[in-house]
Amino acid sequence: MTKLGKIIDYMNAIAPPEQKEEGDNIGFLVGRINSQITKCVLCLDATLEVIQESAQIGAQLIISHHPFIYKPISTITDQTLQGKKILYAIKHNINIFSAHTNLDASEQGINDYIARLLDLQNVQRFDVQDSPWQGGRIGDLKEPIALIDLANKLKNIFEDDSVRLTGKKDKLVRKIAFISGGAGKTEYLRAAIDMGADCYISCDFSHHAALEAQERDFGLILCSHYCMERVILKRLQELLANRFDTVQFIISSKEKNPIDTI
Repeated sequence: MTKLGKIIDYMNAIAPPEQKEEGDNIGFLVGRINSQITKCVLCLDATLEVIQESAQIGAQLIISHHPFIYKPISTITDQTLQGKKILYAIKHNINIFSAHTNLDASEQGINDYIARLLDLQNVQRFDVQDSPWQGGRIGDLKEPIALIDLANKLKNIFEDDSVRLTGKKDKLVRKIAFISGGAGKTEYLRAAIDMGADCYISCDFSHHAALEAQERDFGLILCSHYCMERVILKRLQELLANRFDTVQFIISSKEKNPIDTI
């Protein structure tokens, strides 16, 4: 059993709040700060199903990646999905904490972890020019690899059956840039090209971003938002379990990718 405040302090050390993007609603969002925690569920999104799962197994805490409350809400009633989730969590004494773009950006966060999984060299922070966030990463592969082989490697790492690519499949890739999550806008593609990358990796790409990559003979790998970010949960579980040996940290078994591949 551990006080919630101690877990929050450690999460803020792993993912410092000051590393969030402006306007991101992170941190302790629902609950009672003096709660005692014996079980914690880790997830990308605190959906109603995940909250119900937490209640069923007796968890007192959910740590989600995406903020449970993102935009201001004017009512909390059982007439809305958001209201139902908040009321259910409070009724079952479930606290909710979220680490979002600060976890993307931090040195123990998602993008640094992906860089380690790919064994990148000379890793630097990456974002569009003049952005104060700089949460992505850019670095060199140990050896050049064909674009299709890199895509297949990511498919295995992220357990993602929906990986797609733009560019010549046999194009050799030496330097890659990436941002986990919804960073598929054209300006990120252009920033990657300007910084000398051969390929940019992210999620939620527009048609026009892919078209520009094709016309500029640049590699683009399109991953599932769910799969690319969920890779951090095992690492987060390991960090938290090593720090708090009286708390059971459980990756949600009910959470699933909202987008099916057919």
